[in-house]
Amino acid sequence: MNVDEFWSVVERARAAAGVAAGQPQRDGQPSAVADALVTELTRLPLSHIVAFDQVFGEVADRADNWDLCAACWIIEYGFLSDDGFSDFQAGLVGLGRDAFESTVRAPDSLADHPAVRLISASEGSHLWIGDEALLFAPEAAYERLAGDSEAFWEAVAAAQPAADVASAEPAEERWDLTDENEWRRRLPRLFELFRARRFAAE
Repeated sequence: MNVDEFWSVVERARAAAGVAAGQPQRDGQPSAVADALVTELTRLPLSHIVAFDQVFGEVADRADNWDLCAACWIIEYGFLSDDGFSDFQAGLVGLGRDAFESTVRAPDSLADHPAVRLISASEGSHLWIGDEALLFAPEAAYERLAGDSEAFWEAVAAAQPAADVASAEPAEERWDLTDENEWRRRLPRLFELFRARRFAAE
């Protein structure tokens, strides 16, 4: 499976999810895009599901830099962990190819996305870009077809037995994620969009 084929599957899932595909994830609610993605993947051969998962990782890795770590921190209520950032990367994929590519090119462009604007205007901390369920959609689809929860991981290991372990941190030089001046310089629109919610109490 190549990148274009990967995105074709994602976009079909987004179309099936309807208006929910452009909205943030809500605490305690299932992911409409992830559910639709599982359905789309069950239409593929098992080997293609494994290939989709591999390309998913490669695509998500393109959204691995410190500016996007900072965007995650700003948008997702000051929470930033390895797992949380992986969920955030998956959620960016779930926003679709155009939004994903724009975000990779210019992380501050997330300030224009309707889902991000909904989060900035919301009360509390119940809306998210991060979508953990998307990460597990290939496994769920594979299990639905194969009837074996372990078969997916065995197939993944067999397909890439010599895969390198990814670095836990982006490759470029780290900047001080606690430096408000850096927020203003690197992500000025996100800073302004969220400043009343994220920074007024600091």
